[in-house]
Amino acid sequence: MSPGRVVALAAVAFVAAVIGAITGGNSLLTVPAMLLAGMDAQVAVGTNMIAVVALTGSAWARFAREKVVPRHPTWGLVLTGIPGSVAGAFVALHVGEQVLRTIISVAMLAMALFIALSPQFGAERQARSAGVKAFGYVAMAVWAVYGGLFSGGYTTVLTFACVALFGTTLVEAVGLTKIVNFVGSIAACVVFVAGRRVDWTIAAAMSAGALFGGWLGAHLAIRSGTVWVRRIFVLMVAALAVKLLIGVLR
Repeated sequence: MSPGRVVALAAVAFVAAVIGAITGGNSLLTVPAMLLAGMDAQVAVGTNMIAVVALTGSAWARFAREKVVPRHPTWGLVLTGIPGSVAGAFVALHVGEQVLRTIISVAMLAMALFIALSPQFGAERQARSAGVKAFGYVAMAVWAVYGGLFSGGYTTVLTFACVALFGTTLVEAVGLTKIVNFVGSIAACVVFVAGRRVDWTIAAAMSAGALFGGWLGAHLAIRSGTVWVRRIFVLMVAALAVKLLIGVLR
């Protein structure tokens, strides 16, 4: 691949990481860009997963620095998410994700509408029963399969679930999903690397862009507060959902 395209992909990774650190969905921008650059689909997904590790790692470090990542349900979601991420990566090596793209785009539109109509969603911590939390862990363990398969929109749904099922604030949810995705992405990367589905030149360039973008996005989320995070979340989730639907319908 030409140096110009490599630089362009690194720039896309940076922009996507700034957005993704707040809303998730960065892979919905980076993977299509890689495909347009002429990369094989499986290699694009595997290479992108390396960049996701850089993004989530840097964003997590920024959130952790401000101590806005709660212990619960963070570590429970980390542990339950690893098997799903590995399973999803294996699936990605053998099948496409068209049906899943349709499902996630519709789900993202529904989430954006719900949050827009619920101004207090994620404003304060809320108590949740043990039964609701148990359901949350099981549901997100299953959802982690999609995270390992494609990742685009994975943390978006996870963020929504943390507020709805675990009672975290929206800012806490944005922060804790980064460590969950970080660990899960590493697990998925092992499978992609073993399957030789990673272009290391592109991975290095995009990881550099994602590293700085993830830090900046997390910084903006922390400084903006819940109100602005909610507004950005709704706008970007709706936009990403529409983009994904357009891609499915083509």
